[in-house]
Amino acid sequence: MQITELEADLKKLKSFARRADKIEHKKTVLLPKWLPITQDHINEINKNKPATSDNPIFAYCIIWLFDSGDLSTAIDYAFTAIKHGQPMPAIIRRQWPGFIADTVFDWAEQQAEQGNSIQPYFGRVFEHVKNDWKLPEQVTSKFYKFAGYALLRSTNGTVTPSHIGNLKQLREADALLAKAAELHKHAGVKTARNKIAMRIRALTELNAQ
Repeated sequence: MQITELEADLKKLKSFARRADKIEHKKTVLLPKWLPITQDHINEINKNKPATSDNPIFAYCIIWLFDSGDLSTAIDYAFTAIKHGQPMPAIIRRQWPGFIADTVFDWAEQQAEQGNSIQPYFGRVFEHVKNDWKLPEQVTSKFYKFAGYALLRSTNGTVTPSHIGNLKQLREADALLAKAAELHKHAGVKTARNKIAMRIRALTELNAQ
């Protein structure tokens, strides 16, 4: 009965023409309705009880949480889905790591452009991109590049090594950009690395005086 009801809700969701209306419906109708059921499911699998291999309610709730902007809960639930082998909805031909990485990266880009913090969500996902998830090199490279740029951004979102006075921070940013270039030859970090090198030389000379 729940699956039949979920299918009806998905059909209703599809009837909205505007993305904003879809998101509002997810926030105000679908998530309040289905999240309690999802939380019960998570409680069961966290107690090491057997879980069904396919729980579309759980999967859709994760996607709706990302769409509605609740990244904290969405990431927690998505990591749980990966840990316990819960698949994406059948109509989505992607795996959780790629979906999470792309979604959080897009969010982080928007935040950075506005001069807002990208943490803790970017950092949480970046740890898995670096250490656990076997994503395409180009995707992993852009995460390293973005992490490097994050260390160089001013409060208005501009990437400017010249305003950084911390040598350790500059070297850490350069190491991240070097890794991005190693992973993907078209990473586009040469100019930023040259500017970092110039800034490091200037600070080193200043400190030597």
